[in-house]
Amino acid sequence: MKITNTSDPTIQPPINMIVYGDGGVGKTTFAVTAPKPLLLDLEGGAKYFGLRGIKLDTATIESWSETDEFIKYAMTNKFETIVVDPIGELMALLRRYMESLKDSKLNQRDGSPTAAGWGYLKQNMRTFLRKIRDVGIHAIVVAHVDDVNDDGKIIKYPMIETKIRQEMINMFDVVGYMTVAGAGESAKRVILVDPESDKYKTKDRTGQLGKIIEPDFSKIVKACQGTGTFSWMKETAKKPVIEVKKEAVVDTSKLEQANAKV
Repeated sequence: MKITNTSDPTIQPPINMIVYGDGGVGKTTFAVTAPKPLLLDLEGGAKYFGLRGIKLDTATIESWSETDEFIKYAMTNKFETIVVDPIGELMALLRRYMESLKDSKLNQRDGSPTAAGWGYLKQNMRTFLRKIRDVGIHAIVVAHVDDVNDDGKIIKYPMIETKIRQEMINMFDVVGYMTVAGAGESAKRVILVDPESDKYKTKDRTGQLGKIIEPDFSKIVKACQGTGTFSWMKETAKKPVIEVKKEAVVDTSKLEQANAKV
């Protein structure tokens, strides 16, 4: 057993965060502002980083069975941040792995998951998220955005299959929706972390970030650990927030139907 006091200034816990938003808004670029990141690149979001002068280590995996190897590599090589980009593609990888098991208890004849299959997906994804959250270094989960009908009101959520998305939000300390504030030459990418918003599912368990923050994870870490603050966010908060035009229209009807089964 270990006893600590919350007033101890030497206690600086790692920050774990979910950032989500429309395609092209800069989520991956934001994620690699983290201290010494290892990026699990599941969608090729970093393939042009070299041309832009951005240098970082990226990992690609072909099977769900390699996820533990990814975490072990990050720890063995003393990376300071794990980035998973995007979480929806990791769930798709898990689904393909489950289908390869050819277990009739998990898969229906048409390939869709059974009730037990959805439970299998949720449990394995839950376990993975807990591993990266509790491994002792910073963790960033990147997600696309899903417009969810919540009692007649459309609320933006991180996109992931099954109802684990709410569990995922509960697991992490900071959940931010990334968009653009202002217009024209004054437009800036921002992250909204206002827990009182009825338009975006966001949170800030640390209580140190305000409602609108600059997309710089290193600054977020310093603010949450008490070694720095945001002076920029108060000015930005006065500017109107505009939505980034989506690169593609996402049909979420099938996703909602699947969620209803779980």
